[in-house]
Amino acid sequence: MLNLLLQIRGTGLATRIAGEPIVNLIWCFGIITATLLLKKPLTRLIARVSSGIASRFASRDQSAQFCTAVHGPLEALLQTVLFFIAINQLTVWLNYFIVNRAKNKNNVLAIRYGDAVDHIALFFFILYLTLVVSRIVNFVFEVQQAKAVAEKNKEQQQLLPLIKEIIKLVLWTIGIFWILGSVFQVNIPALITGLGIGGVAIALAGKESVENFFAAVTLLVDKPFQTGDTIRIGGLEGAVERIGFRSTWMRNSDGSVYIIPNKKLVNENLENLTQRNTRSVQLVLNLKYGMPHSSLQQMIDELKKMIVETAQVIQPIDVNIDSFGESALRLALSYHLPPAGPEIKDGAIKQDISMRAYDIMSRYTSGEVKQNH
Repeated sequence: MLNLLLQIRGTGLATRIAGEPIVNLIWCFGIITATLLLKKPLTRLIARVSSGIASRFASRDQSAQFCTAVHGPLEALLQTVLFFIAINQLTVWLNYFIVNRAKNKNNVLAIRYGDAVDHIALFFFILYLTLVVSRIVNFVFEVQQAKAVAEKNKEQQQLLPLIKEIIKLVLWTIGIFWILGSVFQVNIPALITGLGIGGVAIALAGKESVENFFAAVTLLVDKPFQTGDTIRIGGLEGAVERIGFRSTWMRNSDGSVYIIPNKKLVNENLENLTQRNTRSVQLVLNLKYGMPHSSLQQMIDELKKMIVETAQVIQPIDVNIDSFGESALRLALSYHLPPAGPEIKDGAIKQDISMRAYDIMSRYTSGEVKQNH
């Protein structure tokens, strides 16, 4: 067996192992060893150069994040290329057949090791190259998104995430078709024709995704709300964080995130709370029966005056008897506040009005205020 594997022809570098010159083996293992030793320093160097270029358009933190994001796929891409170069030094072994048999008289199935290496290397090359480009797309749009936030450009904040998703979808579609055509030798025109034949099945399978995509386009064109707006749909209320390819993300006041399909936002009644001119607030007081009419009217007038004098409260302001219960009558206080904003502390305003209303009601019900009969 050893005589079959070791064919010694001449001396030194002329030695052959299973037909492969030992010099080719030395080159192969030398390149592989150098790759394993130098891939990290080389990748860091390329990433730093790329980060230096990126720093001209982005902040230092964003450039550092870009360097971290591309480091992994860039290292894998570099390793794939160098390993392919190393293995291609084995010119004799790569010409050996893995499979060599005749299917029929006119069709012979012949696959060499070199063919397998070429296809495997091309597969990983396309995969990692697509991944690197995808990370670059992410970085570019993150920089633009941060710029839009700094400039308070809500339209761009809303539009950029969707454009990014579309570009990445196109990018990965190209990558997949490239792999199918170059690695697996798929006839792409025939495949596209076949997709046309099976289009009904695909359309049915992707019906939800297509509907949500066009709903996202509708939301961006009609602009019923923008990123940062507080909206209410059904029983859900929260601030819009982003509009995606398939869904919109909302965050409510307790930090929970709602992920709502875009078609639901288009098909159902939606209330944009941020676009309101005012916000209505109601407070209900329960009063025991027995208070004289004049005292009740006096208390209502005092409550109304208190609300009118409260800062940031907007007309109309109403204080009326709402209904009569079994043991108490319901007094409804209604007033309006400006739209939500950093300067509008509505929680503090509501608390202040509620406490002062309680104080006024307590004075009348406890007898501190002289009852007028």
